[in-house]
Amino acid sequence: MSGRAPEQIWEDGIDEGERRLGRSALGLAATGFAGGAEVAFGIMMIAVVSGAVRTIAPEPIAHVAGASVFGIAFVLITLGRAELFTENFHIPVAAVYARRSPGSALLRMWVVTLVFNMLGLAVVLGLLSIHGVLEPGTLSASGPLADTYGSRGVLPAFASAIVAGAVMTLFTWVVAAAESVPSRVIVSLLIGFVLIAPSLNHAVVSFGEIIFGQFTGAAKSTSSDLWRNLGVAIAGNLVGGIGLVFATRVAQVRGEPGTGDSGRRPRDG
Repeated sequence: MSGRAPEQIWEDGIDEGERRLGRSALGLAATGFAGGAEVAFGIMMIAVVSGAVRTIAPEPIAHVAGASVFGIAFVLITLGRAELFTENFHIPVAAVYARRSPGSALLRMWVVTLVFNMLGLAVVLGLLSIHGVLEPGTLSASGPLADTYGSRGVLPAFASAIVAGAVMTLFTWVVAAAESVPSRVIVSLLIGFVLIAPSLNHAVVSFGEIIFGQFTGAAKSTSSDLWRNLGVAIAGNLVGGIGLVFATRVAQVRGEPGTGDSGRRPRDG
């Protein structure tokens, strides 16, 4: 078998989570803004590719083609050490679970990161929506992207968000397990496709896609659709990320030989 052992990933994650939770509000805001801006670049690429493909193929094919390039955003985030709200359902949670950091620090990280993810998205997508910056076909492609999320009922939106949270938390685990930059790049590209091709309800991405469609005027979704979906997405992402993937990884690590009840090997001395 290749890759690092589960208990090694877990132990390193606790240390990294403690480091992240100890950052200043400025540090959290900066990494959150960068993460939102980089997701905006991924949304731009979806619209560029799907807008071009729509001229020669049906909308579903254009959407899948656009989904294939969104992972560029995750490559930028992973290699550049920016952060998304939904990336923090494993490593920082592990530090709190191991009693290395307080729960209040985790809550602060979630709030600051999410707010600045949204701000980064709004700034970059606002600039991209200015007339003449992008081709008309690209701007028109932002409408179907937005309306896919805005038109969903609460139950399907919540179910989709649970899966999205699980996918993103699995992403952080696999990236931590990867032992080379090329491996992290491949994982980032694949997860981007898995998230976007079925339009899974990721809080940050869906927020960005809806506001982009609204900025360009191509979406039918309203502001109430935006905020309703955001609330549902956050709740579902938390359930999927912590309730499914994080809990499963805790059980996996605790089942390893020589691992203590907290999921960390006892230290010598």
